[in-house]
Amino acid sequence: MTPPRETTTVLLRHGLPDGSWHHDWMIDPGDDRPLITFRTNAMVPEVDRFEAERLGDHRRVYLSYEGPVSGGRGEVRRVAAGPARLIEVAARSLIVDVAFAGRPWVRWEGVGSEGAWVFHRSRFPSGDFRLEV
Repeated sequence: MTPPRETTTVLLRHGLPDGSWHHDWMIDPGDDRPLITFRTNAMVPEVDRFEAERLGDHRRVYLSYEGPVSGGRGEVRRVAAGPARLIEVAARSLIVDVAFAGRPWVRWEGVGSEGAWVFHRSRFPSGDFRLEV
């Protein structure tokens, strides 16, 4: 297992042209690689469990971008962001510690199959290193 990677995360509200919307949860894997991205209807910082769809990796610009999405695909607005710590990244599993701004650290453990993922908030390990917020 590789050591945890200190990184960042962002939750965007993606409003679509038809008036519907969803959240795009993006996690920076580091090393200038594209963002690990999930679509969900959940407000991630406020729930204990949520379902998500694994999307294709997104451009890093979305870590700070707000505004129209190219091709008339709506617009995005940041609703939460903060430091993260990737613990495990695999094709069908993800473990990440997150501290959305103004909130305590939590650990999210996700398991996926063919794009459909389920994330559960798990207990943050006691005595584990925590990034400064």
